[in-house]
Amino acid sequence: MSNSMNQITQLISIRNKYGNVASQEKTKLLNKISVKTIKSKKAAEELYSLLLFLAAYPDNKTIYLAAGRLLEELQQQIQANEKLQYSLYNTSISGTKLCTAFSFELVKWLRKTRGADISLNSFDAADAKIQSVLSVVMSKTESEILQDENAEWKGWLKKLKNEDEDLLDQFIAIFNNSDIRPEVKEELWNSIGINVEINFSSHCCLPQSLIKPYYHRTLIRKEIRQQPFKNPAQIKLSANEAEQIVDCSRMILARKLRELDPISFTDASRVSYYQLDRGISIALTGMVPQHRHPVDSYMGYLVFKNGLPVAYAGSWILFDSARIGLNVFADYRGGEAKYIFDQVLQLHAKVYGLKRFTVDPYQLGKSNSDGIQSGAFWIYYHAGFRPLKKEQKELAEKEELKIKANKKYRSSGAVLKILADSRQEFVLQKSAVKFDANDISMAYLGILKKKYNGNRMLAEKGALKKLADTLLIKDYQEEKIKFVLKNWAVLLLSREKELRSNKGLAKKLKNLLQSKANGNEEVYITGLQKSTEVRKLLEGIIKEFVQ
Repeated sequence: MSNSMNQITQLISIRNKYGNVASQEKTKLLNKISVKTIKSKKAAEELYSLLLFLAAYPDNKTIYLAAGRLLEELQQQIQANEKLQYSLYNTSISGTKLCTAFSFELVKWLRKTRGADISLNSFDAADAKIQSVLSVVMSKTESEILQDENAEWKGWLKKLKNEDEDLLDQFIAIFNNSDIRPEVKEELWNSIGINVEINFSSHCCLPQSLIKPYYHRTLIRKEIRQQPFKNPAQIKLSANEAEQIVDCSRMILARKLRELDPISFTDASRVSYYQLDRGISIALTGMVPQHRHPVDSYMGYLVFKNGLPVAYAGSWILFDSARIGLNVFADYRGGEAKYIFDQVLQLHAKVYGLKRFTVDPYQLGKSNSDGIQSGAFWIYYHAGFRPLKKEQKELAEKEELKIKANKKYRSSGAVLKILADSRQEFVLQKSAVKFDANDISMAYLGILKKKYNGNRMLAEKGALKKLADTLLIKDYQEEKIKFVLKNWAVLLLSREKELRSNKGLAKKLKNLLQSKANGNEEVYITGLQKSTEVRKLLEGIIKEFVQ
């Protein structure tokens, strides 16, 4: 084992320990590391992860700067060593390459912003499948030649290729010019599996103007029970800073082979940014209208620590309740995950006016091995969430007593899997709504069964226009408002008489649905919360039609 590897191993063992002795030892070890001796995949991966943690949770300025310097040196070493770079393929470390398939919108953005760093690698689908999808996405006039083996897609596109474009550019242009609905377009793009290769030529970090380094004397590990902060510091962003937040958010998820709709389908105008205590900042993002969910509001967030992206997830907001999650990137585990989640919850409660949070079983570890391995259940439990099912609630209480009695005790994987088989909720105020979009779906099913004998076509026939007429919406054929109205029509028309007799309720629904389709998502969220009539209407529908 090389000296540098010895030093890395020692640093890993004390990376989240603090105090004068630990700080001095970290500084000494960091100064001894020679990046030029890093030639193995294991050493590079462990050093990279270690340096990210130390930059996010530094003891002092010396360690913070040393971690940053070594990160730059490591990237240079990787780029200069072809063998090392090849061994690190698909690791997402700065200075390496990764190959995978992403959404159409993300690939289009990557091509626009990082043209030299992204290229087409391969297709998962067979030629026949690709030809079929292109026939759907292209205009009928152009795609006719692809029918009945009159031409094959590769040869046809080759005839149309300009000198300054390649096959990836052609696919992006074809999909971009299609008038198919965005979600259908994404499904078609995904069905042909366009694998792109990305070169991560720079680190993933916020601009210096948005970073206020925090130096640690210790880490907060215990449960947090603070009073909600009254005025989270929202930072007024320049257009460039907002773009950089979007860039950093998308790129860190791409590095981890992940995407999140409110980050992939957002833009700089829909980003709000808050600086909190202990070097934490949080970016909240909403989706552009054409990608929004028609009923609840799917919002995204990314947590930064000293400018480094350390955690992310989304929230599905309906009235004053939200389903939410937390995903801490592996490099930063062992830090302040509980404290970070507390800050996330408090910020969401304040900004969006929320009184209740729920978390789905997948986030806790159901059909999610990473959730089990990271002990995700206990992060939510310590934040105040409790299982809705009696079996899981009682088991959690027993496990909590074991943990208190024996600090070394850890719930087994088998136990965590049982605990994950229940939704959890965290109630801030008892007046919060108790339903979400899942309940709306169940109500829709109940309406189909009870009123239309399960005949979806009968239920939806003419419903769009009828709801538009009832709410006095004249532009109901416009694509975005049409999509929203179509998703609400059957549900709301189950109370058609009430809508026609209550003009105030109809006007409120009209304003809300127009805001969802073309306006500000936050206005829609607030508007729902202020309308007790709309809430009572939906509660009545759910009560009648959900079994």
